Amino acid sequence: MKTIILKVLECTKVILPFFVKTNKKDSKEFSDLIKGQYEFLVAQLEKVLKDYFETSEKVREMHTELFALKTQLAAALAQQCAAKECSSRM
Repeated sequence: MKTIILKVLECTKVILPFFVKTNKKDSKEFSDLIKGQYEFLVAQLEKVLKDYFETSEKVREMHTELFALKTQLAAALAQQCAAKECSSRM
């Protein structure tokens, strides 16, 4: 996707002088500004995705642990004495 944006920027650099009566220096500065903003946004997106996947992995681990504890609790409750008079009842 980055290569597509860079190609679009290159095309813009070529076409822009025909539509706007500015000098090449201003056009290049504008293109460089857009390119810099794009690179910044890509870096921020990569950071967000990294954080998202790390958080997603932690949530998955927590769910796995919760299901294991739920299974252990069900097994412990099944072994518990149901009679009110039972001395081993908790």
